[in-house]
Amino acid sequence: MKPILVIADDLTGAAEIGGVALRYGLSAQIVHSVTEPITTDILIVNTNSRSMKIDRALSHLASVLPSQSIVDWSWIYLKFDSALRGHMREEIPFYKTAFCAQQVFFCPVNPKMGRLIRNGVYVVQGVPIAETDFKHDPEFPVRESDILQIMGPENWALQTEPKLIPDDRFFLIPAVAEGETLDRWADCLPKNALFAGAAAFFEALLRNRLEHGELLDSRIDAVQGQQLYICGSKHESSLRRLRELAPEEIVYWQKAGGEWHVAQELEQALRKKERVVFAVATDTDSEARVIRKSMATSIAMLNEQYALQELVIEGGATARAVLKALQIDALRPIQEKGAGVITCAVPDTEIYVTLKPGSYPWTKELWAF
Repeated sequence: MKPILVIADDLTGAAEIGGVALRYGLSAQIVHSVTEPITTDILIVNTNSRSMKIDRALSHLASVLPSQSIVDWSWIYLKFDSALRGHMREEIPFYKTAFCAQQVFFCPVNPKMGRLIRNGVYVVQGVPIAETDFKHDPEFPVRESDILQIMGPENWALQTEPKLIPDDRFFLIPAVAEGETLDRWADCLPKNALFAGAAAFFEALLRNRLEHGELLDSRIDAVQGQQLYICGSKHESSLRRLRELAPEEIVYWQKAGGEWHVAQELEQALRKKERVVFAVATDTDSEARVIRKSMATSIAMLNEQYALQELVIEGGATARAVLKALQIDALRPIQEKGAGVITCAVPDTEIYVTLKPGSYPWTKELWAF
């Protein structure tokens, strides 16, 4: 069987796909460009384009994408955020042209988290997404709930019935209002199309295309060892959790320029505690990109003098910045700790990295304080 190609716009999304692969007994590797022979069932390319401005993102995609067309892969999936953050509107047409695809089906829903399309409106737990906390996202505030208005009604069409797919529409959005209908869609879609959306749509397509389709238990015991949590989120739920920690369990990022001092604080904390959190101070007004780069620099400095064992990183852009600073170019998913929460081994090192999407809740097992 030819390998499956997945292109993700951030690192936690890439890891989430790796978790799906584990559930079905498939091998996967996360890379940042296609430069080596493919040795896994699923190749997951993290473009990190969500953290870029759109002009730079498109030029970056052109430099990291493989030159093959759709026929060179079993199928191709474009992984985007189920909270509709990112450059989906601009990137999907780019991919359609790049891979010479006839049609694209975009399905961002996540039924388990109540993210669905009802009467053309994208809802989160029954509330239009533009009326939820996602309207306050610092980089991609969601200001519209009508899915066609979000994607562009001039190009996209909402498709309500999977068995009546028109041949003359090139950009289609399955109107999935309940999780049970995802499998019906996966059974009816053309094999040579380009698919895009969240992990739930990918899993439905994978389940439909696998001969055995057997679901495995990938939620095995956690990696044992010291853990450094890196939390770049300033959402209220995250802040509330941080306030419950003891002072010796947390080190705050205050401003750029103090990276070495922060690295020393982290080292001191890790020598005293098994689990330490590195988080953003609540009173900072620095830009997200500045915060990510500075935090990542501190982690790289820390790693030069202290043997890191496991990093638990919240948010794809934060994770990519940290891995770049540590010169980590590839990850191999090995454990699923929860929905979308994946532990990866770093090839040729003894470091493990657990990735959690910023919009997903912490579980009691993962937030072990």
